[in-house]
Amino acid sequence: MSVATGSVTRVIDTIRARDAVIAGLLVVGALFLLYAMFLDQGGLLAPFFGAESFSSNYLHEFAHDARHLLALPCH
Repeated sequence: MSVATGSVTRVIDTIRARDAVIAGLLVVGALFLLYAMFLDQGGLLAPFFGAESFSSNYLHEFAHDARHLLALPCH
């Protein structure tokens, strides 16, 4: 009886650990998305587009209407 209980406890601990990892990854992903949409001024695309990414602000323009839809100021 105690062997089965120990096995169930290990399975529950494994599920909790997996859920904690998934929740952590979702939080990190959400924070990165918020940074990219609201605070980035071309730095994320600089490795791909060079100095033009700072002057063109591709991410800013891409998310411009979404910012207004969420009632967040952007200019």
